[in-house]
Amino acid sequence: MADKKAVLTALKAMEEVGARAKVFVSMPVVDGITPKSFINARGTEKAKTGEPLTRLHGVFPPDSVGLSFFDHGGLYGDGCFEGILINNGFVYLYKEHMERLWRSARGLSIEIPYTIEELSWHVVRAVQAVGFKKNERGYIRLIVTRGIGDLGLNPKKCVGSTVYAIASTIKLYPPEAYDVGIEVGVSKKIRRPGPSILDPRIKSDNYLNNVLGLLDGTNDMKLLEAIMLTHEGFIAEATVDNIFSVTRVNGRGGRSQKVRIVTPVGEYCLEGITRACIMEFAKRFGYEVEEVPDLMPMDLIGQGKECFMTGTGAGIMPIVKVCGNPVGDGKPGPITKKLLAEIERAMADPANGLDITATRADVVKHIRQKKTSLVK
Repeated sequence: MADKKAVLTALKAMEEVGARAKVFVSMPVVDGITPKSFINARGTEKAKTGEPLTRLHGVFPPDSVGLSFFDHGGLYGDGCFEGILINNGFVYLYKEHMERLWRSARGLSIEIPYTIEELSWHVVRAVQAVGFKKNERGYIRLIVTRGIGDLGLNPKKCVGSTVYAIASTIKLYPPEAYDVGIEVGVSKKIRRPGPSILDPRIKSDNYLNNVLGLLDGTNDMKLLEAIMLTHEGFIAEATVDNIFSVTRVNGRGGRSQKVRIVTPVGEYCLEGITRACIMEFAKRFGYEVEEVPDLMPMDLIGQGKECFMTGTGAGIMPIVKVCGNPVGDGKPGPITKKLLAEIERAMADPANGLDITATRADVVKHIRQKKTSLVK
């Protein structure tokens, strides 16, 4: 039996997210399959994508349209996605996220029926429909599935991809967690598959492995995150974030001589955009930065250590305990705090993203410009 208090808390959170959310939806029209609530919805427009079928799209409240029961995203988790942050009146590192979405889709052999510029404008339309205030933090979940097909697995029987982008508010972690840090568990039974099973560079819709890893790693404890291991027992990543370990080697008089920051290699983890930013910041600060294949949970704990995880929604979240064992002195360390301050500055700088009030011409210009120096 589900805990009544937990259910009520979850309901309240979902209602808050849904109250202002807007969704851009794009689907092919298939008689008897595509929901009539979408076809007949106010604001539905005919898309000009050059496909040999009719495609409709538009921006809607999330409870006014539906997705097809025959969509391979729901049937098989067959698709990819991006989570993109809205902060300080702009979409943070928007171009980088869109380019990764296209890489993921290519890795899955899914054709996106828009150019990056065209889809970006539709996403911005959804963001503008929400009406974010400049000091309000928001989030975009952009999903591309293989689309509508029959009930079989064969992807060749799908007629065209489904695309939708949810724009709303987000609260992943309580604000106080950034000051005191969090404890994480370790998933012992559920391991992260390697590239021969599912390439971690593809941000796939199929997160069942991660869901099971979170359940296994938290084990009914009141923990928010868990570390996943490779089949060899080395750290791959957390269930939704990348992992970093910091070692401070002190010289005489307690003065720091060396800071070494390590993170798992990309063979078993998503090559995160925030991960890349943090590695660049650390190098600028003169720290030694290395991707390693053999980081173990015991390497995260002990004196002189710091640990944190990174992600678009989380930014940097300090980790102060691993399975009950303290990291360093059990508090967020100075290196973590310094990098956290740096990523917060980057997330507040409009130069690092796309203005949410952008016109269509502004969107095209942003997509075609050079990448920000935050990501190498």
